[in-house]
Parts: sequence; C-alpha cells; structure tokens
Amino acid sequence: MKPLFLLLCPVLIFVFTGKVKAQQQTPADISKKFFDTYATKPMDAIDQLFVDVKKNKQVNDDITAIKKNLKVIIDQDGAYNGYELLTEKGINNTLKLLSYMVKYDKQPVRFIFIFYKPKDAWKIYTFQFNTNLDDELTNAAGVELLRENK
Repeated sequence: MKPLFLLLCPVLIFVFTGKVKAQQQTPADISKKFFDTYATKPMDAIDQLFVDVKKNKQVNDDITAIKKNLKVIIDQDGAYNGYELLTEKGINNTLKLLSYMVKYDKQPVRFIFIFYKPKDAWKIYTFQFNTNLDDELTNAAGVELLRENK
C-alpha cells in the first residue's frame, strides 16, 4: 500500500496545484473579462473591474467620475469596434501595466490598467483612459526622426 501511495502523491500534488493555478486570474484574464462585459455593458464592466477593491467615499467618487467621463466618450465616439493590446510592462511579478487601444467609430481611446499583486492574487490598482493616442504617435515619429538624423 505504501508504494502505491508514494506513487500517487506526485499525481495528486500535480492535480491539486493545477486546479489552484487554473483558478488564479492573471492581469490578461481580468482585462479580457472586462472587455467581454464592456462590449455590451460598459458601466457594468467598470463595476466588475472594481468589485474586489475596498470601497470608501473617495473610491466611490472616483468610480462615479470614471463612469461619467467614459459615458461622454461612448456617447460622442460612435460604435465600439473592439480592442487591441498595445503594450504590457511589469515590475517583477508584483506590478503590471496593460495598455489597450479601444476602437470606436470616431477615434481610438487608450485604456490603461495597472494591476498589483500584494500576495497571491492580482487586483486592479489603477484604471485610466485617454484620447491622446494620435499625439503620442506623432511625438514618437518625431523621436524616431531625431534618432535617424544623428
């Protein structure tokens, strides 16, 4: 019986650790879930993103402001046409930034998610959005031009 148990231990450890890892969400998983909801219910996606954040008056005010400003963009920019990952940066396995271009009929909007992992699970740390992608692209072209002319 003992040899059979010793043989099954590594299998059981693999099975149980596999299940634990499968349940942990990465920043990419959280972002995908956000965009899956955002496609049909943008304000629900914001609520979902901050569901695990400890709320206080300031946090609630910030979430309300995000929703208000996002609604202006949604109302002005036409239909939502999907998203694309622009960049992913990280500091060790503790802080991760994901930047996405969200495509609307009239203009692209950049969504920036910063996730923080203080212990075992990732959580949203910062969420922001802006419409400065065209300015940054123009500036990047100027920097590239300066590098080429050295």
